[in-house]
Amino acid sequence: MIAKMDNKRKKRIKLGILAVAIILCVALVVIFTTNAIFTSVRNAQRTIAAYNTEGDRFSSNYLLKGNLRDNVRTVYTTDSGSDIYAVITVCNYQQGRQTLPYEDTINYTLTARLVKYDDATVAKYVPVDAAYISAQSLTSYTITISDGTTTHTIGNTTLSDTFSATLTGGTANSKAYTVNFSSDFLSDPSNPPNLYLELSAVPNIQYLPTISGVFKPELRAAGATDNWTGSFRDNQSSAPSAYDGYNYQITGTGSGTATISWDATKVTLSDVSLDLLLSIDGSSKSGNSITFPVDSDVESRYDLQFYKKNITSETWVQMASQVITLSFS
Repeated sequence: MIAKMDNKRKKRIKLGILAVAIILCVALVVIFTTNAIFTSVRNAQRTIAAYNTEGDRFSSNYLLKGNLRDNVRTVYTTDSGSDIYAVITVCNYQQGRQTLPYEDTINYTLTARLVKYDDATVAKYVPVDAAYISAQSLTSYTITISDGTTTHTIGNTTLSDTFSATLTGGTANSKAYTVNFSSDFLSDPSNPPNLYLELSAVPNIQYLPTISGVFKPELRAAGATDNWTGSFRDNQSSAPSAYDGYNYQITGTGSGTATISWDATKVTLSDVSLDLLLSIDGSSKSGNSITFPVDSDVESRYDLQFYKKNITSETWVQMASQVITLSFS
């Protein structure tokens, strides 16, 4: 009897242990599955929020994301006695892709402020104060910014101002601002003042970029020769082979036709740069070259990126004469 009771007790104990083990396994499966689903959803949300195939759907014809010092724009005029102006847009779509607007409404703030160039700083362009304006005899220099309804003027003791605006989502939407420099900026073309306009547009949606630019007026002689050139913007103290990619800038004055060509065995043009050039009305691609119209009154600078494919012993001179070239006519 005692032996039979021990056997029954042992069976009950084994069954109990088995039941507990099954419950623990089920619980672990549920926990693991739930965590996997949560992690998957969380990662999916992060991926969707941080990346989209339509590019940055908060853009401008002149303002760019990135370092402010890398986006300096020149506003040209041929008459030193007249005011100098430019029209800057802020849009809820990538430039050239109006059919793909941002789906939600964007509220943003456009800030205009006076800055000066300071080579000793990392930023290169830093805010000025009233004491600087007075010391440099710049109290009469003014800049007006108008959105068609409201006009703000900065200069003298008013060093900055802001606009608040809304871009309705789901449909292509843009705001235009006319920037007008007083003729004082060209009173001495041979010795222009160290005073510039900084514009920055900051959206209320964290996944959209802040876009900005620095603007300066410049006198261009009537009948001056049109000319566009291309150059590398990388630090050339290191050999080209030391880089994974290259920053190439196209700048110029006047209008005409530019053609950029590259050796596809050496470098590859980034998709973003390719889209930028092909979005220009009248552009065309043939093999490893793109031909596009240029007009400094509309756009005076294009920043492109190339990826290294097979750069070994090439010098910077060879990079500019053989690997990536620009022609203008």
